[in-house]
Amino acid sequence: MRRVFLLRAYGDFAIAVQALAATDAIVASMHLKPLYDALISRGCISPRLIDFVDFGIKGSQLNLFTNKALFSIDTFRQLSKIKDYISANPGSNDFVEQSARLRLLNFLTGHSFQSIFETGEPVYAANGLKAQGLEKRGDKVLILPDARLAKRIIPNSILAKIDGRVARFGSDYASFEQLIDLIQASDYVVTADSLPLHLAYLCNKPHFILYPDGGKQDFFTPDALASGSFSTFSQFTNV
Repeated sequence: MRRVFLLRAYGDFAIAVQALAATDAIVASMHLKPLYDALISRGCISPRLIDFVDFGIKGSQLNLFTNKALFSIDTFRQLSKIKDYISANPGSNDFVEQSARLRLLNFLTGHSFQSIFETGEPVYAANGLKAQGLEKRGDKVLILPDARLAKRIIPNSILAKIDGRVARFGSDYASFEQLIDLIQASDYVVTADSLPLHLAYLCNKPHFILYPDGGKQDFFTPDALASGSFSTFSQFTNV
């Protein structure tokens, strides 16, 4: 049996809870529990046993997987808590989601994590998730321009070209539940390459991705890739 540690961002978690096998044991950072609770309360996923552990992650993911906070004292505190958990709950078949900084993680924890997939692979395909045949129906277009990374936020100049409701974090929604409610009430979602994209796929909503020039497509959903429902900011003409 695999034991999978989920230590990354919310979008990664939304993908993992769909893809991981029922036989996989899941250990997840406590910062991901509010999203899990929202997904359960809105009927997006079925409940499953997850060991949520406080590894001291205060941002969107383990500091080791970031550049900005890589060498902060909190990074070593987080790694220490992971080491303590493994010491109290030993396992030899432990995985993390992707291979980025895997050697460094293993060196600093003294453990032997494996990766489910190689960083840079198409993430949905690597997780065995396929296109659902989603098609645009109805006139309720929801536009979610915000993203964790500033460079991925959809510019206002592009938003002005799209006929739909723009919903922003902090003013139009302030929780995962409210975000999911907005997505579920829509017919079509236009989104940045961020968590709302993965929630749209999870909620079976057709969607269109807008992303910065030079941006990678490895986290694009199978439906967007299959239908060509994506565009860079500079090449965008219409949805």
